[in-house]
Amino acid sequence: MSGPTLTSALAVPFAWTSAGNDVVLAFASGTSPVNVTIPTGTYRMVLAPAATDFVRVYVAAINAALTLAGRTEVFAATVDADSRITLTSTGAFTMSPLLSAAKLLGFSSTIVTQTSVTATYPPANLATFTERVSADWTPRSAVAGAETLAGVGYGVAAGVWREEDEIAFSFIPRDPLTRAALSLDQTPWMPNAGDLVGAAMPRQWTCRDVLETAGGKTCAAALGTFQTLRTSTTARYDLVTLPFAELASPRKARVREGWDAYFRWTVRMLRQSTQTETRA
Repeated sequence: MSGPTLTSALAVPFAWTSAGNDVVLAFASGTSPVNVTIPTGTYRMVLAPAATDFVRVYVAAINAALTLAGRTEVFAATVDADSRITLTSTGAFTMSPLLSAAKLLGFSSTIVTQTSVTATYPPANLATFTERVSADWTPRSAVAGAETLAGVGYGVAAGVWREEDEIAFSFIPRDPLTRAALSLDQTPWMPNAGDLVGAAMPRQWTCRDVLETAGGKTCAAALGTFQTLRTSTTARYDLVTLPFAELASPRKARVREGWDAYFRWTVRMLRQSTQTETRA
């Protein structure tokens, strides 16, 4: 698509359990098929170190299996500006059947004799946004105290601080149909009418999926820096918690009253004691 530039992103951790053969690659000659195992673990999409970034672990597992099979092809994955994944190989390959790992990356149909293919959807567990308004990270602490009429203060302070930010993500399309009709790249608010939140992949991930899955997890937030972070391993992103109260009662409003195309989601985020991380 060719919508406004994606500037921010939120990656929610997810548990992956290997099925043994998680990728099946076929080639016109030589050792074929090659079966690939993606290690069981907890991952994030894109906004994670190399060892826990599902995109890079996926590619590393493929290349390791190819080497073990005596093949010389090398695979690579790029995160495109619209957040979709492009998978490339130095030799033509077929991926059939299309299994769960590829579906999580946004691929929706069997890949036949290709050297480069771009996913239909952005990866699951990654929400992207185009507009963000916030006050930036602000310290918060617990204090019990007051001031006398003479202006003398007294009380007890916890001595422990955390940082919070209240962020308004705006111009969120209502659903995947609206997103497609307006030629947008950012994550929609909810599934199309009649579709279930949490339905099997492949499909368009939504902000409703964030509400369903982010509780109690350490999420990664690229706030205004997504375009840099999709390729950089030195730029930093924030490690955040979304309070359960924000997930249970999301603050959603129309960008303009009476117009159901775009919505604004205002959410409080708590930055953790380990505040930031890189993709190294």
